[in-house]
Amino acid sequence: MTIGEALGSVFAGRVTRLGQMGDMLQLTGALAALEGGPCAEVALAPAVVRCLNCGCPDICRVRLTRAENDAAAPLFAPT
Repeated sequence: MTIGEALGSVFAGRVTRLGQMGDMLQLTGALAALEGGPCAEVALAPAVVRCLNCGCPDICRVRLTRAENDAAAPLFAPT
């Protein structure tokens, strides 16, 4: 059994949420700012936790489909 199978839908939901976070980081240009930084993982960790616990995944998904590159992150986004 894999961890994904053991956690079932909880795991799938987290993967989806992290995918949205990656899309948001790319869209806002924050990902490029983090790349190559000596502490990128440390800087990103608190935002990942906030994103996984955010109560707005549906709003986020809609916003991602409508936003253009270099758009500012929404106020609820944990950037």
